[in-house]
Amino acid sequence: MVTRYSPRSLGLWMGQMAVGPHNDISDVPGVLVGSVSLVRGVGPLDSNGRGPVRTGVTAILPRANLYHQPCKAGIEVINGYGKSIGVPFIQEMGLLNSPILLTNTLSVNDVGSGVITYLLKKYPEIGNDARTPNVVVMECDDSYLNDIRGRHVKPWDAILALQRAAKGPIEQGNVGAGVGMSCFQLKGGIGSSSRLVLEQSGHSYIVGMLALANFGVLEDFLLAGVPVGKFLSLPAMGYVPGSLVLIGITNAPLSRWQLKQLARRASLGIARTGSISRTGSGDFCLMVSTDVNEHNTNQSLSDWALDEFFRAVVESTAESIWNALFFAQTMEGRDRNIRLALPIRKTLQIVRNWKGGFSHNLS
Repeated sequence: MVTRYSPRSLGLWMGQMAVGPHNDISDVPGVLVGSVSLVRGVGPLDSNGRGPVRTGVTAILPRANLYHQPCKAGIEVINGYGKSIGVPFIQEMGLLNSPILLTNTLSVNDVGSGVITYLLKKYPEIGNDARTPNVVVMECDDSYLNDIRGRHVKPWDAILALQRAAKGPIEQGNVGAGVGMSCFQLKGGIGSSSRLVLEQSGHSYIVGMLALANFGVLEDFLLAGVPVGKFLSLPAMGYVPGSLVLIGITNAPLSRWQLKQLARRASLGIARTGSISRTGSGDFCLMVSTDVNEHNTNQSLSDWALDEFFRAVVESTAESIWNALFFAQTMEGRDRNIRLALPIRKTLQIVRNWKGGFSHNLS
């Protein structure tokens, strides 16, 4: 396996704000992430649903006991071409009371079934005290590499991902729900980043973002302001409309409305990477606050204190997507379809030449 490096570690500008210890979503206290990766089979697609398999599931727990202690949440549907479940309840109530699961498009219901089984076992009172959790499963289409019709992610895979959920640093690239994903017609997957926010009163908070990156065409790809995709001479690659799911978590005391404001700013971070949110791309951002005063709206920060949180969301969104690309490895999937890893050395050369004023020599 080839060693991959983050763009930040290679000296590329990722923004002006400081990052957390791991520079990922697990920097937010109490956040746990777990994954199950499914990789088996090679060659032609088996019409009987036996593979090849390139898929998985990722579980994100903002806190351990969401059923009894729900988090405030806000969601922005940037492009509604998606098949996630659990969105309407969050839009209506501004609460998250179950874990967040990510997977492929046709495995949403199987993963949802696994989450329900997991929660029923953990909380015997569910359904008996008139309160049922709002299961949240979000998806992207990994059919370019994966036998998506085979529905290889099963309910027990979702349960296992939840059981594996642990503190960071988290694994990025070809892992969990990101195994079969594509980004800018290169290998995509899971990426994450975080930012430290020093609020006006002197309190410090963390904003963490996780991206399931599965969108875009190569020619649109931007890195640190450089149109890298224009100059990457790579073999012709099939385009399958994909999606982007962003999960943001903070420990700041923000209201549901403020969280929706933050989620809306994620589109500015997406644009930094070159995306235009093409037709067929389901683009969602879910923002969650783990602050313990989630039921006391009077404890929310002033709206005038949000600007640095907006900056944190924009920067961590862009870096999460870039990290997904930098950490992903080349993968061959069904029918010998290949998604190449971002060629890091060539990418760095393009960025340096562009910054040095020699972009006219690139062809």
